[in-house]
Amino acid sequence: MPQQIDENLPTQFPNPTYLTLDNFKKGVISLIDQSRLPRDALKEADNLLLAEDGMPTVRPGVGYYGAVTPNGQAIQGVEYFDFNGAIHLVMVAGGVVYRSTNDGATWTQCTGVTLDTTADVNMNQYNAYLYLTNGVDNIVRYDGTTTLVTYAALSTPAAPSIAETGLAGTGYTYFYKTARVNEVGFSIASAATSVVQTSVPRENWDSTTNYLTLTPAAWVATQTRTDIYISTDNIDFYYLTSVTTVSGNENTFKDDGTAVIVPSTLAPTGSTAAGPKVAELTNVGSRMYGVRDANNRYRIWFSSSTYPGAFSTAYDGGYLDWNEGGKLIPKKVVDYRDGKNTPIATVFCNSADGTGGILQMSLDVFTTSDNVSITIPSAYVLPGSRGTPAPGSVVNVLNDYMFYNSQAFYNLGSRAQFLNLLSTDEASANIRPTVKQITTDDEADITSVYYDAKVYFSVPGASYTIVYDTERKAWLPRAFTIGFKKFLRYTDTSGNRRLLAYQTGATKLSEISNSIQGDYGVAFNTSLVTGLYPVNKNRFAFQWTERGEVEFSNPQGTVGIELLGIERSRGFTSTNTTTVDVQTTGVGWDTFDWDTMNWDDTSVVPDTFSSSTEKRYFNVNKELNAVQWRVTTSSLSARYTLRTLQSWGTDTQGGNPRSWKI
Repeated sequence: MPQQIDENLPTQFPNPTYLTLDNFKKGVISLIDQSRLPRDALKEADNLLLAEDGMPTVRPGVGYYGAVTPNGQAIQGVEYFDFNGAIHLVMVAGGVVYRSTNDGATWTQCTGVTLDTTADVNMNQYNAYLYLTNGVDNIVRYDGTTTLVTYAALSTPAAPSIAETGLAGTGYTYFYKTARVNEVGFSIASAATSVVQTSVPRENWDSTTNYLTLTPAAWVATQTRTDIYISTDNIDFYYLTSVTTVSGNENTFKDDGTAVIVPSTLAPTGSTAAGPKVAELTNVGSRMYGVRDANNRYRIWFSSSTYPGAFSTAYDGGYLDWNEGGKLIPKKVVDYRDGKNTPIATVFCNSADGTGGILQMSLDVFTTSDNVSITIPSAYVLPGSRGTPAPGSVVNVLNDYMFYNSQAFYNLGSRAQFLNLLSTDEASANIRPTVKQITTDDEADITSVYYDAKVYFSVPGASYTIVYDTERKAWLPRAFTIGFKKFLRYTDTSGNRRLLAYQTGATKLSEISNSIQGDYGVAFNTSLVTGLYPVNKNRFAFQWTERGEVEFSNPQGTVGIELLGIERSRGFTSTNTTTVDVQTTGVGWDTFDWDTMNWDDTSVVPDTFSSSTEKRYFNVNKELNAVQWRVTTSSLSARYTLRTLQSWGTDTQGGNPRSWKI
């Protein structure tokens, strides 16, 4: 008898559907809720970087580098010095300057100066000297030896004496002042001479019958010349000329009316002979620029283009006081360009409201008839620009500059739609909520470095480091759960390129390297959390999820895996109003027993892997509406590159849960 077939039985069965996550090139996005994240983005990636084509991988470890500071004091600054091809490390700790010629294995004290013990020290190499500045002490110069040179001030000279020849009488009044000059700058100008009454105007003087002989005060050690200033009202004294010691005419000047008065250069009321007390110097073209002057917050200094380290108008150096009393405070100078690709000093400024702005500063040099070069600075604000309260955050990234602002991380550069203009654009929109969590107390110490196609922005006060991956334009806001005071790209004496750093209060340098496990020998935890993704294009549908599948590349140690999901019976809790309070709960399994999820199941630990691709799966057998993955490590040897996270199952026809009804 033939077998009976029930015609009401289905003849087709649903095909399984797959939710595959195999690329995370967008990095972390905290701007969007986890339930709306794209599949190539992450909710969390602590202590992770991106590798290959956007695959998460465990970040490098951190270990100590070199020897402890000899005095056991905290590091205040470090830099390398290229001395005719020989590399020196120069470090300041507890106000003492040390140098090392063997990659920090041993440190030798440099004599001649002790710096302030509390101020951070910045260093800048210009030609054959390394200049050390901290905004408190006079500039210190390192020349490759263990004897430091400190810029020394010049005493204020006494008023010059005057002798008249053929000018006796009244009708015209003149006053003179002098200033001592050394190889760096000038002293404060002297007191004025007594009133000089003459019967002949200066334009009618000559070198034989009508002239004045001026004798400045005696020279002092380190003085190289005397600058002379003239006035007709005993108020404004203008530069006239300079004299040097010449045999037979010791330090005297005959004013016969031929020297041209320079109205743009006034007699100095402050000394520059010891150099400006700036916090930082930067090379821009053939000059050094300095900002964060302890006594003049609006001042931008620039050195001579022909006399290294000289900052006074005596050597075509000088300064610009930018809008004294205004909102913009100069914080950082970099060597950049304008919109037409012309090299120019670019100055990042801060303001009380956190907006700030960017100046571009040019120098015009003209020469007087008696061959005196006068440098006139000018500056303008880039329209719509943003500045920074964190000078250490400004970093050169290929053709652009990136920097922190109280609103976001910005990028300064040329844009195709803006001809001959520079534009500042927000680069961190994807992690804007994270950036806004940086406090005003922490932002000033943010430091940065561009290394291996990544930009590191460290927030030492909050103990984490943000990484921007320039190849994938992806942000990882907690790439390191450790903060650094300063980074240093360093090529050691063997030619190995290293990324060095030091932490606040550290007495020893650190190195960041893939060859180092953990942080200073201690394991760090990693945590990867994906978005919360619906299992179906219909966000209200459910799936009988059968399996979860994972694929790693070259994993080592213990890797924790957890799958979270919104289950039908645990998805939502309804209130007595027309609003819905979403509670993301669900089911899952993991490889660790220390989490707080009391509703999940544990499975076998995926032990140590070593091959280029390792696949694992586990059974789920739950009715889910959405799933979320978490991958963690907590052991010293743990390493992995994640390739794929995948769940699959078949759609169910159970309809919507009653708890969803409004």
